[in-house]
Amino acid sequence: MERQTIGERYTVEARIGQGGMAEVFRGFDPSLDRTVAIKMLLHPFDRDAGFVARFRREAQAAARLNHPNIVGVYDAGADGDTQYIVMEYIEGRTLASFLAGGGAPTPMQAVELTEKVASALQAAHERGIIHRDIKPANVMVTRAGAVKVMDFGIARLQTDATAPQTSSVIGTPAYFSPEQAQGQPVDARSDIYSLGCVLYEMLAQHQPFTGDTPVSIAYKQVNETPPPPSASNPDIPPSLDAVVMKCMAKNPANRYQTAGELIADLERVRQGLDVEATPLLPVVAGATATQVIARQPTEVMPPPEPEGSSRRVWLGVLIGALLVALLGLGGYLLAQSLNADETTSNVMPSVVGKQYADAKAQLEGDPYGLRVSKRPKFTQSVPAGQVIAQNITPNDPVAPGTAVILTVAQKPPTVVVPSLHCDSIAEAQNELPNGLSLGGKATATTPDPSCPDGTIIDQDPASGQQVPDGTLVNVTLNPAAPTTVTLGDYTCLPFGKAKNELTKLGLVVAFQGTTTPLAQCPNQNFVALQDPSSGTVVPVGSTVNLYTGSPSESPSPTGSASP
Repeated sequence: MERQTIGERYTVEARIGQGGMAEVFRGFDPSLDRTVAIKMLLHPFDRDAGFVARFRREAQAAARLNHPNIVGVYDAGADGDTQYIVMEYIEGRTLASFLAGGGAPTPMQAVELTEKVASALQAAHERGIIHRDIKPANVMVTRAGAVKVMDFGIARLQTDATAPQTSSVIGTPAYFSPEQAQGQPVDARSDIYSLGCVLYEMLAQHQPFTGDTPVSIAYKQVNETPPPPSASNPDIPPSLDAVVMKCMAKNPANRYQTAGELIADLERVRQGLDVEATPLLPVVAGATATQVIARQPTEVMPPPEPEGSSRRVWLGVLIGALLVALLGLGGYLLAQSLNADETTSNVMPSVVGKQYADAKAQLEGDPYGLRVSKRPKFTQSVPAGQVIAQNITPNDPVAPGTAVILTVAQKPPTVVVPSLHCDSIAEAQNELPNGLSLGGKATATTPDPSCPDGTIIDQDPASGQQVPDGTLVNVTLNPAAPTTVTLGDYTCLPFGKAKNELTKLGLVVAFQGTTTPLAQCPNQNFVALQDPSSGTVVPVGSTVNLYTGSPSESPSPTGSASP
């Protein structure tokens, strides 16, 4: 690439990826001394006013997303005809690369990764942003195991490299939803379908639908139902099969309606609880084989009874009596069932606001007999251990043995803030532990001679404080030392104080003896005369002569300069 910088700020270093409509470069931001990723629209898309307008609008929307599982967007702009977005640089590889290299996550590892992606989607959906291109290539896994979802917002502009460029359908055929395949409007449930396809691939080690062309894959997305992942991997529990297939329901109304609902069911899978998704019927061995029905011998039927025969009359009476008895028995059983429901069901109480131990004891004891599990949620606004949500609505009927999930407040983990005093920005970034990052940067008005220019002389929070994970550390930088100083009036100050103030300004103080004290400050230890006088501009390092008052000597209006 000919251009070495973009936006008069970012240095472009090396290309690290390319898609159907954009390419990504590793870059460097010298202003903040950090590595960044720079995405640029390819020609001719950067010359289309419609694409450019949507690109900017979606980039602004993506920049508003602040979530640990979403790649951060720092900046967006144009440099000539080049439209670019500056993003967080992630050291790791995509889930697609991991799977293509033979990586095979365990079912529980796949569940954990899917939960993190769903958490990112939940944050985006709450701001009205639909990703529309969830796929393994847009999920980054860092070396530390963190999961980051990429391409929020600009996914609305992208089509997969394998899709026809003349198509108006947006997305990747192997992962997009049936409504996307048909060019219909999409919503949050479309992202859930795509995430279901990703989870399917992690579990079964192959995509749910394959074909020779994107059109053939899209046709299957609309018209076919894949076998459950357990057909390829028998280690997958039935509850996880049910979650995957509910995500991939053809009708959006039959899917999870929110990413939060999906997260709750994935958490139930991890805890071995019953899921909200409808379990799949087990496959009976040999049920799909063709069965041969044995030939039945020919029977000779007796001749029909003549009309009005007494035998036919009695047979009718017998059948009628049997029907009456069956109806009576059915009514009795129905009544018994309803009465049983009335005696065994209870009204679900509200336990929100209680401590988890108290809520658990209440729900597991008489008369409820429920199975209680905990789902922690980091928060600072609610005391630790307090129930902040329950998955069964209060006053709903609930039977003994029902699984209840209580969301319980948990204090976020804390990190000790290190001292950044006299560190450069680069040194501070390396010294900050995981969970902390630099925030705002300001420059002090008065230099600190104990630290080099441009280094940190103050920080907030202060060193040694315990702060929540994710806290930003704001720093104040040391300004460059001035080369000249305008002298103030140091007369009538104690000699020691005047000397300290002049020394802080980078000046040398010389005591030249005594002179007649000033009337307003007759004390002999006060400065009675200074040379040069106040208001004089002198270079840093210059000498300032000071005289103290003495009644035995005559004043010296100018004094003599010191070397």
